[in-house]
Amino acid sequence: MNRRNANIVVLLTLLGLGAILSYQILRPFLRPIAFAVVIGVGFYPLHARVTAFGRHKNIHALVSTLSVSLIFVIPAVILATAASGDIARLAQSISNRTGVDGGPLEYLIRGHDWILRWLGQYIDVTKSGLEETINALPSRASQLLIGIAGSLVAGLAGFVGEFFVTLLVLFFVFRDGPYAARRLASLLPLEPEQVRRLFARARESIFANLYGILAVAAAQGLLMSAGAAIVRVGSPLLLGTAAAVCSLIPIVGPTLVWVPTAILLFAKHQWWKGLFLLAWGALVVGTADNVIRPLVIANHVKLHPVFIFFALIGGVRQFGFIGLFIGPVVISLIVAVVEMLGEEFNLPSTALVDP
Repeated sequence: MNRRNANIVVLLTLLGLGAILSYQILRPFLRPIAFAVVIGVGFYPLHARVTAFGRHKNIHALVSTLSVSLIFVIPAVILATAASGDIARLAQSISNRTGVDGGPLEYLIRGHDWILRWLGQYIDVTKSGLEETINALPSRASQLLIGIAGSLVAGLAGFVGEFFVTLLVLFFVFRDGPYAARRLASLLPLEPEQVRRLFARARESIFANLYGILAVAAAQGLLMSAGAAIVRVGSPLLLGTAAAVCSLIPIVGPTLVWVPTAILLFAKHQWWKGLFLLAWGALVVGTADNVIRPLVIANHVKLHPVFIFFALIGGVRQFGFIGLFIGPVVISLIVAVVEMLGEEFNLPSTALVDP
């Protein structure tokens, strides 16, 4: 008996050390792995249709992986192609404008002079230090642009690497997902029905958040396009596409689109259009996320709206974008475990939900 206890202690110690080392090894890949699991669960119905043709697991997983990648790549290529013409026209317009004003440098100098003259009507720009600050803006802007360009290049390289890691893991999720789920279920010391309920809660939460993200992106993109069309600024298609993409960025979201656009309108002295776009972005585009996402999640996940709110916000704060999935999944599993414990202790169901 003592030898058996010693064996158990040694094995548990080795397991703990192995878990720590495994975490350190896999930490750089945790985000693409989590994305692959989320995408695999969300698109598993598509893979189930593919598996209906023949018994070649590798071919089925490869077809499903390529199909999912095309689902994301093809719309991005179409939108980028459609927006490229608008970007070219915008660049040509800026080039023509600066050419008329004597070149980019002269255009920037005139912009500085106009800002200083306007501020000078109300305050002493020299004594307040605003003149020095505004004159330093071009150099600071150039440094900022250089830094942003470097970050974008590094971020793009990292994104490409994570994208291929995600596809690789997604292939194995499709191919070996059911087997891995069965193995995990066999290791849990729970009744089969309890394991099924836990897996069902996690699956429902992932489905709900995936569809919620897509719904919010589509809605905010359409609303941004509508606002741009109302004030007739830029290209509604380009701005709507940018808003839809930026909606995937936690916290800031489409503000990265409508705030700079409003500032551009203010710079052109189009005050009412700028104010309208600020109000439209804050009250319509921005609040769409707070309305649509909880509605979509609440229709699929049996959680109180307050739990959903804190799960989304807390998940994003702790884990970034992938926290949109991790937060609700964790809360859903906790609620399911509480319900099971209530059943084990024969507690009435109302005791688990009443305050």
